[in-house]
Amino acid sequence: MESFAWTPWRPLRLHADISGEILAEQLDGGQAFRWSAQSDSSWTGVFGQTLARLRAGKQGLEWSAPTDDTAAEERLREYLDADGKQALLAEALPWRSDSVLHSAMAANPGLRILRQDPHEALIGFLCSSNKRILQIRVMVAALALKLGRPLGGGFYAMPTWEALAEADDETLRSCSLGYRAAYIRETAKILKQRPQWKSDFSKLTTPELMTALQELPGVGPKVAACVTLFGFARLESFPVDTWVVQALSSAYGLKGWKPERLEEFGRLHFGPAAGLAQQFIFSAARQGVLPAAPALETKIRPKSRK
Repeated sequence: MESFAWTPWRPLRLHADISGEILAEQLDGGQAFRWSAQSDSSWTGVFGQTLARLRAGKQGLEWSAPTDDTAAEERLREYLDADGKQALLAEALPWRSDSVLHSAMAANPGLRILRQDPHEALIGFLCSSNKRILQIRVMVAALALKLGRPLGGGFYAMPTWEALAEADDETLRSCSLGYRAAYIRETAKILKQRPQWKSDFSKLTTPELMTALQELPGVGPKVAACVTLFGFARLESFPVDTWVVQALSSAYGLKGWKPERLEEFGRLHFGPAAGLAQQFIFSAARQGVLPAAPALETKIRPKSRK
C-alpha cells in the first residue's frame, strides 16, 4: 500500500504578503489549472513535478508538501515570486497616470504571474479554446490521471509528450477534449522528437517564440501569448482573450479594435510588464470592479488601413 504523508504547515515568506482572496485569484484565475480549493480554505495542487498545499494563515502564507519532497519549498518560492522580482515591475507600470490600471491593481494587491513549466502551460492552454476555467481544469485533471506519472496521494503529474502521442482515441475522448484531442496529439508527436524544445524555445526572442509556438497544431495568437507569458515568463507578452477585449473596449474606449490591435496597444501602453498589467485588468474585469471609460474628448482610434 502506498505510504504518503504531508509535512506540517510551515510559513512561506514572500516579498509582500498576500490575502486568501489574492491567493485564490493566482491559483484559480486562469493562469494555471491544477489547483483545487479545499473545505478548510487551503489549496492543493500540482505544478511541474511538485505536489503542494497552500493557505493564507494568520501569520502569512503557509505551505505543506509530501514529507519525502525536500525541495518543495524552494520550488514554491520560485513559483510564487517570493523574492519580489515582479514587485519592481508592478511599481513601474503606468498606474499613476492610468486610472483604470490603478483601480485594477488596488482591487488585487500583490497579484503576480505564476512561474510555470512551459510543458504544463502549453498543455493547459491547448485545452483552453472556447472553454471556461472549470472545464479546462477537468480536462487537464483527466489527462494527468489517465496518462501522467503518480506523485502520491492520488495526484499525478502532467503526461509526457510521448504518452500523449501514443494515447489511443478512447483515452483522449474520455478526457472531454473534443476537437482539442487532435491538437494535443499532433503537438505531442512533434515535441516528443524535440526533447530539448523548452531550452531551444527559451533562447528565442519573444517575437520569435510567439512565431515558433504558432507553428504547433492548435496554437493561435492567444494561446501562444499565454504560453509565452505564463510558461516562459516573458512578462512583455499581452494575451488578448474575450475578457480582455471586453475590458479594453469598456474601460479604455477601444470599441471595435481587433485583438491584434489590442495586443499592440497593451504592449506599447503598459511596457515591459504588459502581461502583469493584463492579469490585473483580467482579474478586475472578472470581478466586476473595472471602471467604465469616461466620456473622452479625444478618443483613441484604430489606425486607418489606407
